Amino acid sequence: MNDPDGASGTLLGMRCLKCGVCVFGDAIFCQACSSDELEAVDLSSSGVLFSYTIVRVPPDGWPGPVPYVLGEVELPEGPHVLAEVIGMEHADLQIGKEVRLALEPVQSGETGPTLMVYKWAPSAIPTASRQEG
Repeated sequence: MNDPDGASGTLLGMRCLKCGVCVFGDAIFCQACSSDELEAVDLSSSGVLFSYTIVRVPPDGWPGPVPYVLGEVELPEGPHVLAEVIGMEHADLQIGKEVRLALEPVQSGETGPTLMVYKWAPSAIPTASRQEG
């Protein structure tokens, strides 16, 4: 993808050509069947909130506000991806809620470079109002 400023992006994963299992990120062998026959794939930019926790004591160097929500999102291809959930009140968090990939600039330290970081945000169209067809 041609994206010099990092304002849009795609989650990358690997799919096993033997058993079809997908994982988020790079891999040298399949976690399910141990095959080394893998192909790179673009993963979906939306999924469902599988689990979450509210982090009140962040790791050293955390650049954002506290508390924050760390969400585990299940993608349609199967992998689960952890990232901060943004744009949602804690009271509105719900397992099964549809979310989408959101990229945000984050300052690395006090003087470091600005990096694009992936996060999860509520989907623009709630499940109940989507039209089938």
